[in-house]
Amino acid sequence: MEKHISFFRHTEGKILIAGLALLSLLLLLLLLSAVFIPGSLQTLLGMTATNIIFGRMAGLSIGIADQMDTRFLISFTSLIEMIMVLLFYPLFVQSWDRLEIITYKPLHRFFERAGETAEKYQSTIKKYGIPGLIFFVLTPLAMTGPVVGSFLGYILGFSHRKTLGTILIATIIAVSLWTYLIGHFETLLITYSSLLNIGLLAAAVLMGIWYIVKEYLIKEK
Repeated sequence: MEKHISFFRHTEGKILIAGLALLSLLLLLLLLSAVFIPGSLQTLLGMTATNIIFGRMAGLSIGIADQMDTRFLISFTSLIEMIMVLLFYPLFVQSWDRLEIITYKPLHRFFERAGETAEKYQSTIKKYGIPGLIFFVLTPLAMTGPVVGSFLGYILGFSHRKTLGTILIATIIAVSLWTYLIGHFETLLITYSSLLNIGLLAAAVLMGIWYIVKEYLIKEK
């Protein structure tokens, strides 16, 4: 208990609190949407879940298909990604330093895989510094993006402020760029928007079922 309390006294704990504050802001935004603009709630929830599970391109596709205002789309997507960074980055730092704040095994395994990915790109990104880290966040590949990018910044020895500042700038650039690129397929997305939502939802359900089977049924055998 004392270990968890002392965690919040460190810089990492304050970063986590900031992430929780932004998460509260996001939940408030969703609540206000449900009350005043109920028609947009499904789109916002879909974007949030899809961004977390499949990444920014899938989430942006839903917003564009729903003809969401571009500035709001960029702001909302950036908010989601920064919340994930501010929540996972301080926990990764503690996990990397072997302080054992995290006891949830799936989260531990995620940090281990992410750490391996960050170490894999460490030497390459180190050559280019901040521009290299920004490019890493821009890349729409598996295990890249702002969350793992923040882990990479820490492993490279960047300060918290330098890492998070760079990730914030890179995230806004990335979201703006992909919004522009995906927007060129807007007509196609609007035409098949219903199929897109159903397909992503079905994929998410299947991934959830596979995770449960893999983690709890196969291992028990």
